[in-house]
Formats: sequence, C-alpha cells, structure tokens
Amino acid sequence: MIDEPSEQGGANAVRVVAAAIDCIAAQGLRRTTVEDIAAASGVSRATLYRSFPGGRETILAAVVDAEIARLLASLEAVVAGTSDLRDTLIGGIGEAARFVATDPVIEQLLFEDPAVVLTHLEFEGMDRTLATASLLLQPYLARHMDGEAALRAGEWATRVVLSFLLVPDDDQDLLDRAAVERLVDDHVLPGIVALVADPVRH
Repeated sequence: MIDEPSEQGGANAVRVVAAAIDCIAAQGLRRTTVEDIAAASGVSRATLYRSFPGGRETILAAVVDAEIARLLASLEAVVAGTSDLRDTLIGGIGEAARFVATDPVIEQLLFEDPAVVLTHLEFEGMDRTLATASLLLQPYLARHMDGEAALRAGEWATRVVLSFLLVPDDDQDLLDRAAVERLVDDHVLPGIVALVADPVRH
C-alpha cells in the first residue's frame, strides 16, 4: 500500500478514527488491533502511526473524543426543540441516557474497559468535556437565565448526568422519562436555582 501525502494527514486521521469505531462496534475493544484499524481505514501502519504516534491508546482517545462529539450533537438536536428550562433538561438528559445505552462503541468501551472512558473524563479531560457541554447548552439555557448563569447551569447539569451515566443506579433508570423527571426535579433544577440565586458561592 502506498502512503498518502503528508498534507492528507488530517483526512487520514479521520479515516482511522472512523475505522476504529467500526471495528470496535463489530468485534469489541479487546479484539480490535492496530492492524485491524489500518486495514479497515485503507492506510498503512506507517501512515497510521504518523497520525497517531502513540498507537492504539491515542486512537482510542480520539474515538472517545469522536463519540462525545456525536453525543453533544445529538443533545443539541433534542434541546433545540424544547420550550422551557425543565423540558430542556429532561429532553437533554433522556437523550444522553438513550445515546449511551444504544451506541455500540460506548457500550463496548464501558463493558470491556471502562477505564478508557473514565480516564478520558477525569482531570483535564473532564474539564474539556464540561466546557464543551456548557458552551453547547448555553444558548438553550440562556432562554431562561443570563449567559453566565447558563454556563454554570450547563456544567452542573452535565456533572449530574455523567455521575449517573458512569455509575448507574438501579433505582434511577434514565431511559424512563418518569425517572428523568424525578432526577431533574430532585437534583438538577435545585442546583441550578442555587447557582442562579447565589453565583458567587459557586
């Protein structure tokens, strides 16, 4: 196989990540090798390693990035059609739960090696995820509060949702709308009300 020119490195990276997603969805994380990903993407191992010098681990990190981006796009599509704050939160949380429960790559990652996702969502990774989610949700939450409060509210809602999605509670099935409504009423909305009422302390 002839390597593509170096200026196509960005395109190659996209192809590699897409191929990795397909491989993981089809055969699981543990059985997916760098050779599988290279073959599925149509690039050589040398080209793959130029785009991802760290090999398999950096590809997996890029896969998690891609999945989070897909989740955020899915959330945006849902919350764009909501009319009030409570409905926005319920719709967004319900969609996040549906995405995690039905996306084959997230399912494989959480089942076979949850550390891949958890590590990615800790420290700097968590900060980046929270910042991205907050910016995405801000225009929808800003319909109901000022811009700075909307950023804080988006971060709070994201933290609550991640805590339930990453450490599921058998008594809190977020695929059930009634359960989502209870979560919003009992945990998410009170936190947002506190943030808006006393922004300095938060």
